Amino acid sequence: MSKLTPVNYDRVVKVLVDIGYAVNNQKGSHIVMRLVDQQKYFSLFGCRKNETMVVVPAHKPLGKGMLRTIIREIDLSVEEFNKLL
Repeated sequence: MSKLTPVNYDRVVKVLVDIGYAVNNQKGSHIVMRLVDQQKYFSLFGCRKNETMVVVPAHKPLGKGMLRTIIREIDLSVEEFNKLL
């Protein structure tokens, strides 16, 4: 299993935008993102079950537990996520 290090929320948002998510809205310190470019997501990772909405807390840094939750919601492995960072 790959190591997961805490990162700032802006890097997580950038990774999600790179794979096809867009910022839907922000309420307080939570950024709601939705999958708008499914073709880009499928071309990068194949046909996987994926969530269309992901909530990213706007915290610096995001802890390992929260990162694992986000990674699980978008159906990536830790290795794939680390490559995108």
